[in-house]
Amino acid sequence: MMKNHSHEMIDRRDALIARLVAAAEADERIAGVWLQGSLAAGGHDAYSDVDAYVAVDDASFDVVYAEREALLTKLFRPFAWCDATTPGLTAVHALSENGVKLDLFYEPESAVGKQKRPAVQVLFDRRGIASQLQTGWQPPVPTIAHILGVIIKMTRQGATWPMRLLHRDQWSTLAMMELDLINAQLAQLMAVQRDPANFYKTPFSLYRLLNEKQQAEVDRLTHRALFAVTHRDATALKEVHLEIYDALVRESRAACGALGASYPLEEADEHDLRTLLEREWSG
Repeated sequence: MMKNHSHEMIDRRDALIARLVAAAEADERIAGVWLQGSLAAGGHDAYSDVDAYVAVDDASFDVVYAEREALLTKLFRPFAWCDATTPGLTAVHALSENGVKLDLFYEPESAVGKQKRPAVQVLFDRRGIASQLQTGWQPPVPTIAHILGVIIKMTRQGATWPMRLLHRDQWSTLAMMELDLINAQLAQLMAVQRDPANFYKTPFSLYRLLNEKQQAEVDRLTHRALFAVTHRDATALKEVHLEIYDALVRESRAACGALGASYPLEEADEHDLRTLLEREWSG
């Protein structure tokens, strides 16, 4: 049986957060520290990341951010860390020596009250940061619906890639694609139906956001796809891929309905695409 390290991970995470608070208390330039993400909103488990935010005095912001590596080394030995790549986001992502993942966001003190947030948990407040933090963020449903429509069309226009990979005998790449269709594409469509905000969740957390019936469907398709690619059984893979295709169509329509958006594809086109896959697939 695989050992469960949940108690150890919680202790390690709590110790990291305590060290972050202590470091902030010792630095007059830091106005406050708070958590967002699952640790603030609930729904976290022992292995959830730490999404921590620090508000920094405006005049000292650039200097404090330039010292980010020094701060990380006060908190733990970082196995690896990097700056955020999202434009406009001032943050670092780091992995500690004991497996705890930290996403540390820096904000100028004057900007703290200019946006709404899903949930916050204030850890340290030197200058009234708690009173400036606004909750009540709502996911931008029209924007999500638009992007989802683009994703649906992109998935369909790339629908013959599994068939092409099969013809090229690229079984390892084919395995990657089938599992992505199930555990990223399909799972996201399911999760969005439960809450539009789930659109912004990392693919690694989507499964946990599904209900039991949805999880069972993801598990069933995953197991069937794994069996087919492991045994290099093209006939079995054809059967499960057509099931995946049907599930993608079904859940795409349901997701658009949940978002109040029109479906971006014609039923006849999707039907004929499925016919193409069934006819051209090598068995």
